Amino acid sequence: MLHVILQILGIIGIVLLCLLGLLIFLILLVLFVPIRYRLIGHKDEITLVCSARVTYLLHLLSVRFDYPEPGSLIIRVFGFRIFDTQKAAKAETSEHEYSEKEARKENKTILTADVPAESVAEEEKNSAKTDEENDFDLPDSSEESPKSSEDDKKKKTFKERINEIFQKIQYTIRSICDKIKSSLQKAEELKETVTYYKKTFEQLDRKLIRRVKKRLFKLLRIFKPRVLKADLHIGTGSPDTTGYLCAVYGMFSPVLGNNVKITPDFEEAVWEGRVYIKGRFTIFSILSQAVMFVLDKQLMTFIKALKREEK
Repeated sequence: MLHVILQILGIIGIVLLCLLGLLIFLILLVLFVPIRYRLIGHKDEITLVCSARVTYLLHLLSVRFDYPEPGSLIIRVFGFRIFDTQKAAKAETSEHEYSEKEARKENKTILTADVPAESVAEEEKNSAKTDEENDFDLPDSSEESPKSSEDDKKKKTFKERINEIFQKIQYTIRSICDKIKSSLQKAEELKETVTYYKKTFEQLDRKLIRRVKKRLFKLLRIFKPRVLKADLHIGTGSPDTTGYLCAVYGMFSPVLGNNVKITPDFEEAVWEGRVYIKGRFTIFSILSQAVMFVLDKQLMTFIKALKREEK
């Protein structure tokens, strides 16, 4: 009997170990399998074409977005389509058209059932008569209005006109004073906010600032695309802003490499070109950086102090 109980306990232990191993495998799969993304875009003077793909867990979860005609978003789980904007839009339009048809049919049946044929004929005759009468021009009562307004103006005395002018002047002066007061209040509020943030940033340690910068740059590296190709023709319409864009491109050109080419146009406003982006990242890399932010006690105490002072 004891031997049988031990065998049953051993089988239960093996099953639990298998379930635990399967759970650990699934957790590792979710954390370390990369999320892959891809973006392809093309724009010229007439058309704009864009296609984006996001896949996860060996295409068990996929998201697809296409533009134009008129733009569709499709989400699939295990190959089954669970969300589609085109189907939803078609269903809404079909329901709307069906409801409109039913309403028209009901109105027609009500009119034909309740109203006899003789009354319908009489109404048509009356409507024809009213249309003929409306064709003739009737004298407008508005022609007498300017005469009455001129008489009213003559009745107004010189003192009343002066009082109206003074009232208008007082109203404009009051509005100007109110605007000046509101602008002064806003300036004081801006001064207070600037001094507040100056004090808070002075309290920060330089080592903390370096740590935060490093982690932010690591996050940017995680999301950085592994393949980036672009051939762009850009012009803002003004040579100043186009020159600024060229300066920014010159600063980042060592990082972007030779795969990104930008030809500026200093005369016309132009945004054309081709873009191809491809990359991947894991959930574990994002969670690790988030945990490092949370475990930084100095940063958390600083954030709590900011929240308390704002309240």
